[in-house]
Amino acid sequence: MNNTYILILGGEFALRERVLAGALRASGGMRVLTMAKNRTTPTIKFFDGFIPGDVADAEAVLSAVQAHQQETGETPAAVIPMNDFTVRAASLLTEHYQLHGNDCQTITNCRDKFVMKQILQAAGLPVPRFAAFRTLNELKNLIAEFGLPVVIKPRELAGSLGVLKITHEQEIEEVFARCVTDVISLNGESFAPEDLFQVEEYIPAWQEVSVEVINQGDYHRAMAVTDKYLGEEPNFVEVGHSMPSLHSDNQQLRDIAERACHALGIRYGVAHFEARITPAGEIKIIEVGARTGGDTIMDLVERTYGINPYELHVLSHLNKLKPLPDTLEPRGLSAVAFIKADVGVIEKITLPASLPDHVVNMQVTAKPLDLSKKLVSWKTREGSVEYFWPQRAAEQGFDEHLTIADQYARSLFTLRQI
Repeated sequence: MNNTYILILGGEFALRERVLAGALRASGGMRVLTMAKNRTTPTIKFFDGFIPGDVADAEAVLSAVQAHQQETGETPAAVIPMNDFTVRAASLLTEHYQLHGNDCQTITNCRDKFVMKQILQAAGLPVPRFAAFRTLNELKNLIAEFGLPVVIKPRELAGSLGVLKITHEQEIEEVFARCVTDVISLNGESFAPEDLFQVEEYIPAWQEVSVEVINQGDYHRAMAVTDKYLGEEPNFVEVGHSMPSLHSDNQQLRDIAERACHALGIRYGVAHFEARITPAGEIKIIEVGARTGGDTIMDLVERTYGINPYELHVLSHLNKLKPLPDTLEPRGLSAVAFIKADVGVIEKITLPASLPDHVVNMQVTAKPLDLSKKLVSWKTREGSVEYFWPQRAAEQGFDEHLTIADQYARSLFTLRQI
């Protein structure tokens, strides 16, 4: 009997439902397990088994896997992180069991935004002006040096939580307080430091994009480019994505993404690279994650190009990835838009009787009596709508996915104003 298994960390979260399909294709018959805090997480039923544990606590994950080994004699053949909060645990297990995967230094390079920008800058890659700070006074001094506007962010969070723009001097104290509050609001769940921040020059963008890069050893291949749609500033909340991008053929962008992965030491799995493209066409790197993109971006890749990135992600961690074809031809236009209700108490949810063919999935995460708040992070969205239009190309000014999601939001929710 095979006494090894593939362990997926973070695959049970919403909008990552295709993880298991990809993992099973890559597994070669090995069982695919996940980890969750408790048995009330419904998606754990889709896996071959689960190990109880907190995926964000690296030491606790190692202890849980060792306890599973003592009980069953089984050890992991690969430990696969699926989001920023699981990469440290995956790297710790990878080093402990001497597996293929990104080491702890690589994870620090990617999780700590200050370290990341230092490495990218030293490699000659284009980054905004940046600096680290801890206190309000340090921030004020840096703003006096940088000038306004600037963007501040926690050094080790994800999902745009705590990422805020400061435009006017009188906003500095209030915005910094909001940034601190966002970090503390997680109540230690992310195991991220609560007193480390970064300030960066604000980059006006014609378009924000992400590039999904598959890596194995010295092989770095940009698979797909996504056009990203953001909500109103001073927040930087993503309200939708579409693929292929208007910049899918931008070879400079793809080259920068691949070089960034190499510079940071990313040697295994899919990496998620984000950048802003200015009106003048200049590319500035926002960040690089040593993990798969979230918000259904991996599903967009699969619908657009016919490949499951999760399968490639797992194959790479098994050191079995084969190079991709020189070109990947899009089969149509894929998109996702996030549902946002008006502010108020949700009294009733009325689902549509049917959906048009181009809507391939709708998820409503809100429940009656939930309080719909202002859109300030991914945590204040009420659901998502996913789309696919066969044989349709990227379009300048495309926002049909956002318009449709807004229409659904108005019909889905009966609200009581507060």
